Amino acid sequence: MSIRSSAAIAICKATHRAMRLLGRTGRSLPGMIALKVDPNIIAELSRGHKSIVITGTNGKTTTTHIVQQAVINTYGTAAYDPSSTNLEQGIATTLCLDSTVGGRRKSDWAVIESDEGGSKYMLPAIRPQVMVVTNLYRDQVDRYTSWTTARDYIVEAAKSSPETVLVLDADCQVTASIAEAVDNKVVWFGVECPVYEEGVADQDAHVECVNCGAELTFGNRTFAHLGDYTCPNCGRTHHAADIACTAIANRREKSCTLTLRIDGQEHVVEANVRAGYDVYNAVAAVAGLLASGMSQQDAFEALAHFTHAAHRFEIFDVDGTPCRLLLMKNTAGCNQLINMLVSEGELPQHLVCLLATEIMDGLSTDWIQDVRWEQICGPDTQVIVGGPKYEDMRDRLLRAGASEGNIRVQTDYAALVSDIAAIGEPVTVIANCSTIEALRLELVKKYQPLDYWNE
Repeated sequence: MSIRSSAAIAICKATHRAMRLLGRTGRSLPGMIALKVDPNIIAELSRGHKSIVITGTNGKTTTTHIVQQAVINTYGTAAYDPSSTNLEQGIATTLCLDSTVGGRRKSDWAVIESDEGGSKYMLPAIRPQVMVVTNLYRDQVDRYTSWTTARDYIVEAAKSSPETVLVLDADCQVTASIAEAVDNKVVWFGVECPVYEEGVADQDAHVECVNCGAELTFGNRTFAHLGDYTCPNCGRTHHAADIACTAIANRREKSCTLTLRIDGQEHVVEANVRAGYDVYNAVAAVAGLLASGMSQQDAFEALAHFTHAAHRFEIFDVDGTPCRLLLMKNTAGCNQLINMLVSEGELPQHLVCLLATEIMDGLSTDWIQDVRWEQICGPDTQVIVGGPKYEDMRDRLLRAGASEGNIRVQTDYAALVSDIAAIGEPVTVIANCSTIEALRLELVKKYQPLDYWNE
């Protein structure tokens, strides 16, 4: 270990401690400084260790939490980031905190959530045993000019680490096309049953083949552009899944029972996820764990009992007002949140919708136009809008059917917490990354979150 690397680790640790004393998560800045001191610190601390990297547009945080739970249960420890900071600086922080100043890693395994674009830097440095790609959607048009841009970054990453096993979503034609451009071994996962009882899942009206541009045809479809696809023009077709969900039963408020087909044999397993889009995350996690060499039993145990990340259905008791936090990031993901709310039967009567365009959010708000707010927002819905882009949010909800008299603006997060406390009835917050983090920071100053998944 060089003096430069040791200095990077020491400064990262000191900065992290200082930020924690100030009440901050301290996951980005410490790693950013470490990378300034030693640009190769991630590669240095990854050398000789085992890693699983999870990337994709939606679902990577939940998938990562299942995987890290399994690794911790099985091997005792893992380097991971509980706050899900998935850019290069956050990953540097994670590895530095898992190391001594002399560079000795405390954990044999690292479980790394990586931004799709960041994967082209992470894989050459980490060279993981397994990389899981959950799915690829149109996302953050300021960063990814088309829905194949992120795919091309991942292809570049995989070529730099040919020994890495790729775990790919067979139902996502964009993700599946990665396999055509690389020589890595591939394990396929998918979902072969409806994910919603009521069939409320949205589907892209037309899905163009990423190879030739013709409109795809589908057998089974789950939601968005996912499903058993075929191109009638060039012949590209859905790859059979090695690991697939074939049935969902016992759909409960917080969990469900899945039937998983693994190498031709079916297993009935409990999953600490709601029936819906999270089923894909559950199957992706199991596929990634098995590809890493973990036993089926250990993978299934983690799936049943893992702890969800902050912002994912977290509930705060705000002076008697139950306040549920839901994170939105893009059109497809937000539509699935709305599908979940519709499937609950009783629509939210009190909504808080927060919108911003920080770097972590994406610099455009155009994506909210295609979200199906009409399904949950009507003239009687009480709405508070906030965040720097509250006007865009307000205008969209008015077009969705909200009454102008029932929409209020609150841009101060501390005051918003007081407003929520005064409601006295369940409140559903739907917010993007920077705004939900800002609101949560105010909430945790006074209130402890309820464990939504283990009540």
